[in-house]
Amino acid sequence: MNSFFRYKIEGEGLQAINFDLAPQQTVIGEGGSMMCMDDGVAWECRMGNGSLKQDDQSFWSMFKTGLSRIVSDESLFYTWFTNRTGMNRMLMIAAPKMGTIVPVNLHELPESTIIAQPGAFLCSSVGVVFTVELVKNFGTGFFGGEGFILQRLRAEQGSAGQLFMHGGGTIKRKDLNNETLTVDTGCLMAFTLGIDYDIAQPGFRNAFIGGQLFVTILKGTGSVWLQSTPENKMIGKIIAAVPQKDNN
Repeated sequence: MNSFFRYKIEGEGLQAINFDLAPQQTVIGEGGSMMCMDDGVAWECRMGNGSLKQDDQSFWSMFKTGLSRIVSDESLFYTWFTNRTGMNRMLMIAAPKMGTIVPVNLHELPESTIIAQPGAFLCSSVGVVFTVELVKNFGTGFFGGEGFILQRLRAEQGSAGQLFMHGGGTIKRKDLNNETLTVDTGCLMAFTLGIDYDIAQPGFRNAFIGGQLFVTILKGTGSVWLQSTPENKMIGKIIAAVPQKDNN
């Protein structure tokens, strides 16, 4: 079924999505994302890309898609959850870490497409196709905080186009109209087509005093999603707080 999901996002810092699945409705989830589900919800692991045209994909094509997900911080397999009963059934998908779940209707975006950071995909409706987006600028990939490999998520025509992403901390959507936005490296979670991003050096004095060696510059017309607490920042704070062994 390509109808829209009925769902509720529950929780604060550690969130989950409570889906009320209609008969024959399917959720495609990241591997290991299932929290719980009612009897009658069948699940199957697949290496495909989420397309409506699963029968048109060869094994080699599905395997390459699975490998591309691994290098973008996802799992080799998607899990397809389908309500096989004649009544509504419950399915809960949990976020992998602290942060915020962001629902997006891809058909409301330019070319029904969004570019997201590695690991952003949580779950979607059938017809949201995953491909790898390579960062073209070496400096942007190395210093920008997002890495060299991003996720391109596109909704096929005729699909519901529902996507659920996950980011660290609080998520802020900002729309740009031929404008420029400066962002701390790592805080860029996702953006639409029409947005170009690069890195900039704020100057030696500002970098030395302010502690920000590089910043991300976003330009163009479209939407961006920003996260307040990137995973690398949170991990860095945890590591810094771990007591060190005294060898003396």
